[in-house]
Amino acid sequence: MTELGAIRDAYQTLVDCHRVTAELLRKSSKGSTFHETIFLNLSLDEAKHLLAQAKAELDDWAIVSMVSLFERALFKHDRSPLRSTPLREGAEGLHNAIKRFKKRVSPRAYEDVERLCRYRDWVAHGKRWKKPAHADPVSAYQRLADFLTQAGLETKTHV
Repeated sequence: MTELGAIRDAYQTLVDCHRVTAELLRKSSKGSTFHETIFLNLSLDEAKHLLAQAKAELDDWAIVSMVSLFERALFKHDRSPLRSTPLREGAEGLHNAIKRFKKRVSPRAYEDVERLCRYRDWVAHGKRWKKPAHADPVSAYQRLADFLTQAGLETKTHV
């Protein structure tokens, strides 16, 4: 399993937990199932709202985590032209690093990853500016994996 795959699987597991919780909330009339949880004493609408907010945050965290591993692969993979770039002394930013692979990957893969990185920047820096194009973790995984494969930087190890 790849590291990106591990994040994807953890994300999908948490999404399934989200679905189960939503279904239990819908079916539970007394809330005893939710003793000692944040859902106790919430109305169904309040609980649904809380779950929706949590899901949106989970999506964002998963994307930030995946892009972080992607960035590490760009700089650390044995076949990366960026491998010898010192990470603290003049390291290229992520967007500049991606440009180094523009001729190795399809234009679509390059553009998709650029959009994902802009979304990651928006999340990681506090969502302080206009929201970029929406990203979801399932397609983010596929786009990042496609880029790494096309760039010859795929990895099969899980750290």
